[in-house]
Amino acid sequence: MGTLLAYASARSLRAGERVAIKVSAEGMVRYRAEVVRLFAPDAGPPPHMPRFRADPVACLANGTHPARMQPLRPGSYMETEGSAGLDGATALVATLRLFPTLFTAESGALISTLSPDETGEMTGFEIGLSAEGELVVCLGAHVWHSSLSVPLKRWSALAVSIDADTGRIAATMASLPGRRLEPARFADAEGKAARGLAFGSGRLRIGAGRAADGAPVRRYNGKIERPRLAAGSADSDMRHTLCAVPPDAAAPCAVLADWDFSRGIEGEGVEDVSGHGRHGTLHQMPARGVTGSLWDTSAIDWRAKPSHYGAVHFHDDDMIDAGWEDDFVVETGADWPSGCYAVRLTGGGDAFFVPFIVRPPQGVRSADAVFLVPTCTYSAYANLRVRLTGQWNELVQGRLTVLDSTDLKLLSHPGLGLSTYDAHSDGSVVLYSGMDRPVTNFRPNGRIYKFCQDLLIVAWADAVGIDLDMVTDEDLHAEGRAALDGYRTLITGSHPEYWSTPMLDGLDDWLRDGGRMMYLGGNGFFWRTGYHPSRPGVVEVRRVGMEQLWSPTPGESVLNSVAEPGGTWQHAGRGPNVIAGVGFITQGFDANSYYRRRPDADDPRAAFIFEGVQDALIGDFGALMGGAAGYEIDRHDPELGSPDHALVLASSERHSNLYNLMVGSVVDVLPGLDENAPDALRADMVFFETGFGGAVFSVGSIAWCGSLSFDGYDNNVARITTNVLRRFNDAEPFEMPASARGA
Repeated sequence: MGTLLAYASARSLRAGERVAIKVSAEGMVRYRAEVVRLFAPDAGPPPHMPRFRADPVACLANGTHPARMQPLRPGSYMETEGSAGLDGATALVATLRLFPTLFTAESGALISTLSPDETGEMTGFEIGLSAEGELVVCLGAHVWHSSLSVPLKRWSALAVSIDADTGRIAATMASLPGRRLEPARFADAEGKAARGLAFGSGRLRIGAGRAADGAPVRRYNGKIERPRLAAGSADSDMRHTLCAVPPDAAAPCAVLADWDFSRGIEGEGVEDVSGHGRHGTLHQMPARGVTGSLWDTSAIDWRAKPSHYGAVHFHDDDMIDAGWEDDFVVETGADWPSGCYAVRLTGGGDAFFVPFIVRPPQGVRSADAVFLVPTCTYSAYANLRVRLTGQWNELVQGRLTVLDSTDLKLLSHPGLGLSTYDAHSDGSVVLYSGMDRPVTNFRPNGRIYKFCQDLLIVAWADAVGIDLDMVTDEDLHAEGRAALDGYRTLITGSHPEYWSTPMLDGLDDWLRDGGRMMYLGGNGFFWRTGYHPSRPGVVEVRRVGMEQLWSPTPGESVLNSVAEPGGTWQHAGRGPNVIAGVGFITQGFDANSYYRRRPDADDPRAAFIFEGVQDALIGDFGALMGGAAGYEIDRHDPELGSPDHALVLASSERHSNLYNLMVGSVVDVLPGLDENAPDALRADMVFFETGFGGAVFSVGSIAWCGSLSFDGYDNNVARITTNVLRRFNDAEPFEMPASARGA
C-alpha cells in the first residue's frame, strides 16, 4: 500500500488567489488530485449525522500528477549563512557551555563543519557527544574519544583545542556547580589525529551535523550557550581560563566567531558579535527564551535579563516546516463562494485531505454571518500524539484507546513532528507548532473533533439555508477587527481554545461596535498564544498556572515570539467569562450529558431563543457520546467576569465522575450546601446584551454541535441555534435591560 502526505502553503486565501500544494507520494507512480468544497464531515450515517458532502469544484489542478517522495527532516540546529571560512585555519579553539538533556545512539554534534565531499570522503571537523555522553572530536574520518563524560541535565563548560598541522587535540571540561554547594570540577584530556586535515570550507552548524543532502544528522538534544571559535592553540591553563569565562563576558583572546544567543531572542537569526560576519540562522525552531547557565531566579522574564537566557534548546524531533517543494497550484476563481475547501489526494490505496479556507474577495461580504475557523487551535493540536500514547488516556476517556488508519499514519511517521501537547524525546515540553507540514488531524473524516467537528456547524448552516462567510484565526490575528467588519454575527468553532492578543483585541473591538457572537463551543478564549512574527501559522504556547502536565521549565514562562507572558487569559485578567459569559471548568471524555432549562429561559429577553421550544431538557441526545453537554464545558461565574445581567438559560447536570479529574477549584467537586443549586461541574447556556447594540450567546460545551444534526435537524438544539442566528442576523439593535442601565 502506498502512502500520501501533503500540506498547503496557506490555510486561508481570498477567492481569486492561489495556494500551492506540496505532496509526498510513496509506493505509487501517479496520484489523483481533486478540489472539493466541504459542506459536512465524513462522520457517520444519517439521520443523526449529516451525510458526508464534498462537492467537486472545477479546477485546473484536478487530475493525475506524477508521484515523488519528499523527505521529512526533523531536528533543529543553527547554520551559518555562508561558508564558515575556516579552510585557511591551521589551529582552532572552540568554547561553549552545554546542558545535554538526552544521549541517543545517533550521538550529538555540538559544533560541526563535518560532511561528505563528492567522493563520500568526510571532510571538516566536529565536536560532539557519543551515545554515552563522552566528548568526541572528529577531523575528517578520524574520531578521537576523549574519555571525558559530560553530565546529563546540568551545565558544563568545554574548551577544545585542535591543531590541524600537528594533529594534536586537547580538551578541558568544567562541571559547573550552579547553586549546588560544590566547587567547579575540571578535567583534561589530550590526543592525536592525523596531520594536515582541514577544518572544512562549508557552512558551520551548531546542534547537528550535515548529511550529503543537507539533512541534519547526529542531532543534539539539549541547551547550548555562547559558542565561540578562536584561532590558534590553547594550553591547559588557557583552556581552564576559557571554561571559567562567563557567557556574558568577552573572551580573553581574539575570536573568529562569537555567537551570542542572548541577542534577538524573539527571532530565528543568530548574531556573530566577533565582527567577522559569521551570522547564523536557526532551523526548525529550537526553543529560545530558555534559561542559561547564569540564570539565578532573579528574573523570570528573558526581557529583564537577556544574559540569563542566552541558551538555545535543540531537539532531535523539532519540526516546524517540512520545506517541501510545490507539486501543483490550486488557482481559485474570483467567483468561488467563501467556504471550507480541500484537495482530496488518492493513490496507491491511500487518501489524504489538504483543507484550506476561501474568504470572499477583498472588500466583499457575501453573508451577514461569518464563521471564525479556529486555525490557532488547530495549529496547537497539529499531529497530536499524546492522545495515542499518553499513559493516562484510558483513565480520562474511561475506555480503551481506539486507533484509526490516520492515527497509525501519524505513529508510523515520527518525522511529522509534534503538537504543543506532546513532549520532546528528551521530555521537555513542546513550545511551538504549525501547519507547514502534513497534519494528520486536520481533515474532514475520522475522529469527530476539531476541524472535522467544526464542519458540523457548516453542515447545520447549510441545512437551514443560512449563508456563512469564512475567516480564520490567522486572518483575525493579522488584520484585527477589519477581518470582521461588515458582519453582524460571528460564529465560533466548537473549541476555540487558543487566542493571540491581536485576535482577542480584534474581537473585543468588533463586539464594542455592535457585533453579535455565537460561542458554539467549550474551553474557548483560554490559552494566551503567540504567532511567530516571521513564520505565518506557527504558534507558541507556554502553559503556566494550570496544566501541570505541560508546564514549562521554571523561568521559561514568557513567550519569545511576541514577548508576552504565557499562561491563561484568566491569569492575564482577560478571562473567557468576560467576553463569552462562561469559562472553562472541567472536561470528561467518557459520556456527555444534557441541559436542564432554568428560570431565566422564561425571561422575555430570551423569548426569541426558545421560540418553538418548550422542553425542560435540551440536548438529551446526540451523535457525540449521547448528549449536547460534554467533552469540555464552561460555567457562568460572575466572580470571574460573567456579566451581572447575563441570563443563565440552561445548565447541564449529572456528569460522570471522570469530570472530577480536572477542575478549576477543589471546592467544585465537594458536595454543595444548597441541594437545589445546579451542579458545580456544569455547562451553562448564557445570553447577554453588550450595551453596544450587540449580544452574546454561549453554550459552554464542545459537544453542542454534535447534536445539531440529530434526527435530521429536527431537535431543540438545532432549533435554538437557528433561532439565535436568525435574530442575530437581524439589524435591529439589542437593548440593555433596565437593571443593567442603572434605571
